[in-house]
Amino acid sequence: MGDRIRARRELRGWSVRYAASRAGISHTSWSRIERGQQRTDRYMVVDLAAALECSVVDLTGQAYTPADRQLDAARIDAERVWRVMMDTPMAGRSAASATAEQVHREATLVRGLYGRCDYAGALRRLADLVPAMHSLTDRKTALTEMVAVYGVAMGSLLNVSFPAHAWLAAERCAEAAGLLDDPVAIGVAAANRARVSAYSGAYGPARDLCDAASADLTGSGQAGAMDVLGFLHLARALHLAGLRDQAGAEDHLDEATRIAAHTGETERWDLAWGPRNVALWLMAFLIDTGRPEAAMTAAAGVDLTGLPAVRQVYFWLDMGRAAEAVGRDRDAVRMLLAAERVGPQHARSSVSARETARAILRKGATSPELRGLCERMSLATQ
Repeated sequence: MGDRIRARRELRGWSVRYAASRAGISHTSWSRIERGQQRTDRYMVVDLAAALECSVVDLTGQAYTPADRQLDAARIDAERVWRVMMDTPMAGRSAASATAEQVHREATLVRGLYGRCDYAGALRRLADLVPAMHSLTDRKTALTEMVAVYGVAMGSLLNVSFPAHAWLAAERCAEAAGLLDDPVAIGVAAANRARVSAYSGAYGPARDLCDAASADLTGSGQAGAMDVLGFLHLARALHLAGLRDQAGAEDHLDEATRIAAHTGETERWDLAWGPRNVALWLMAFLIDTGRPEAAMTAAAGVDLTGLPAVRQVYFWLDMGRAAEAVGRDRDAVRMLLAAERVGPQHARSSVSARETARAILRKGATSPELRGLCERMSLATQ
């Protein structure tokens, strides 16, 4: 990433001091980032991209060439899913033929693949499932399936580094929810759109999406409303942290904690909502706000039993980030390897995992385990 930052700065003919002043950091920090001697978090990358007038993806990179056949397949199928979505507009029906039972069975399978971090498997089946959904004659049934399925498409595409493709899936999810005129589904869709926005550094628009959806859910007695409202509070905590409003973020985390204590653990809308999910988000928030020791303390009380792999892998990646930040590099490698065991496709394509591994390498640490992990992530160790 340092090479990309330097190349974009030099393209504009800017000095390190001038570029750093635009980002609000010291020129020595900017120089160290370019040389790969200082790590960046998700929020600093946003500041760097804004200073250089480019997108976050321009700096983090997209679609790394993987030493993993499953990821190769996932990225090929990501393009197939994109074309299918483009060829299958919301208005009108596709020429495919499927029954509601067939679509529901396939949708359930795809959601399960996503929950296990098998993005290659999910994307492969999504290429056929999308037109099948749009062929159903029962419009309400079709739209109900679309909200969940396009949400899975969004997550799968985003997790293999295709944010533009993921945005189209999130938009389709929002269209389906709007046509259903269901506030809970609209809240789920808003969270999906906000996730892609935040991934690209657009924290303000992401927060606005969640604010609007939350307003419609507050006080609702509809099934699932509290779950989605709680999740939207978590999302807004992330967005406000990105906007450097730590107090506001903590308020939303507190409200999410209160709601989770009331609802308990639930599985509606594939959110895996509940106290454990709040604890996972709190861990990430503590790391992102410079409190890795507190994050590791919070992690000690998290029981991963029964959580889907897609949630567990985030836990281990965040544990790796925290361990590296406090100088426990051997533990950090162990956490990254745990994330890889749970969700190999996710861990090997994760920007967070790559940055943690780079930070360890910069300290001169090497081991067979770290070298092997870097090879599987196509990350140079020299």
